Amino acid sequence: MQRKPNEHLLYYELEDQQQNAPWLVLLHGAGGSMATWRLQREALAQHFNLLLVDLPGHGETSKKTNPYATYTFNNIAQSVWEVVDYLKLPMVHLVGTSLGSIICLEMRVQHPEKVVSVVLAGAVVKLNSKLRMIAAACPPLARLLGHKAFFKMGAYLILPRRNHKRSRDIFIQESVALSKKEFKKWMSLLGNLGDTLQGLFHKPTIIPHLLVSGSQDHLFLSPAKAFTHFHESAKIEIFPNCGHVVTIEKARKFNQVCIEYIKSLITPGSS
Repeated sequence: MQRKPNEHLLYYELEDQQQNAPWLVLLHGAGGSMATWRLQREALAQHFNLLLVDLPGHGETSKKTNPYATYTFNNIAQSVWEVVDYLKLPMVHLVGTSLGSIICLEMRVQHPEKVVSVVLAGAVVKLNSKLRMIAAACPPLARLLGHKAFFKMGAYLILPRRNHKRSRDIFIQESVALSKKEFKKWMSLLGNLGDTLQGLFHKPTIIPHLLVSGSQDHLFLSPAKAFTHFHESAKIEIFPNCGHVVTIEKARKFNQVCIEYIKSLITPGSS
């Protein structure tokens, strides 16, 4: 069942047919929208209640008045919590893909008492030297190329192989809806991204984390492995012959792993 979203909040939709089932909050990546969860929505809704959110400047939220002149991961995460609190949801499981994984980590820091677990698909958890160089080069390249051409270039950089084509095409298609103004706001986050991730990476936590990565994720797999070595509460599942966007390229397998992981955390009589 879907409810009419409050106009002062991020746009959201609900799948809440499962009585007393755990709640999952699904957060998409940069340039996307909740539509990028289309391959997960039906499968996950058979077991859990879902809250899907369009992040600021994305999807249906882009049609609303934006209260933020500039973005920080802190205020974006807080805006998602505002939706959770408005709906009076109990403790939640956070599920994010790519950039959405950073928002999940920030939400976990803000309100750890409200988070049961965190599932990160194509997790972005730390910038190694290669990623720091890329992040530094992105703003001038974006100004030179324009945001649409920049997104297309970025899609080929992150998803270069032939078997990544479907994910790459969807990424490019979804990013067209992001306005130039909103693109600049999100691009401004890159300046402090390394420091932000450094702090989130080392933040102590006992909350269970599952990172799901592709073996061909040449930019983000190594930091994801390092995260699971650093945190005893974290584990990683690596899909062979798969790129960065595991939720699209290996959707059925991701759904199965996600469902089994969250169910393994449920004790009898809890939700």
